[in-house]
Amino acid sequence: MITSLFVQRTNNARAVRLYVLTVLASITVVSLAFPVFGIQLPEWVVLAGRWIPALVSLLVLRLVPLEGGIGAWWRLRAGGVGRFFAGLGVGVLGLAAVYALTATIASLLGIGRLQTAGFLLAVLPTLVVTLLLITLSTFGEEVGWRGFLQKLLETKGFWGGAARVSAVWVLFHVPVHGVMAAQGTLSWGEAALVTVPLFALGLFLSAAVARFGSVWPAVFGHALPLASVNLLQDPGSLGPGERVTVATLEFGLLLVAASIVAPRRKA
Repeated sequence: MITSLFVQRTNNARAVRLYVLTVLASITVVSLAFPVFGIQLPEWVVLAGRWIPALVSLLVLRLVPLEGGIGAWWRLRAGGVGRFFAGLGVGVLGLAAVYALTATIASLLGIGRLQTAGFLLAVLPTLVVTLLLITLSTFGEEVGWRGFLQKLLETKGFWGGAARVSAVWVLFHVPVHGVMAAQGTLSWGEAALVTVPLFALGLFLSAAVARFGSVWPAVFGHALPLASVNLLQDPGSLGPGERVTVATLEFGLLLVAASIVAPRRKA
């Protein structure tokens, strides 16, 4: 029994190292290939690159002996219709609530004005359709991060494992956003503002997955085509300091939301 547990932990550690290094190396090579050949990084790379974590997880499952099949490692079992929709509600509506509260606080601080109810109702159908389409790419990312890697790190406890997953997830975006900044698609400040806050978002998504035992809340929550600044009128007019303030508020509220959603410790 002790020997079996030792072997399992050793294999898990090998799988973590192989997975993280391969994913980060793959996205770095893909991102740098375009500027090396003098080509502007196309937008489709961002969507297609989200499937790298899923593909690498399949490779690791082939190379390292791990107990269980793809369904278990990708956390595809929803646990029933009710639990499936409850998870989706937390993943999508929970994030929407965080963004709405962030925008509201920002407006009270004098940073922009909230979008009108009429505008939000008008764009709601577009948001729903876009969310469903984006899940085709976020599925490939979430089964790798919040499914495979988070399961490998369960022995670290929820917060220890989730923090590691989120940290690597942030690093995964650095090559893409760095190339976009170097090529002028984003400013370096904008690149930082869309990269660093991913740590808090990752914790929230991990909390939803751990609470419902399924990757689906993260797949749909990650696909939500919305951010706090989108709920403010004329977000393009916000200054750098105002954008940092909004991002900081959003970061803090995501941490609070993650702590609420995360599973409680058993006595």
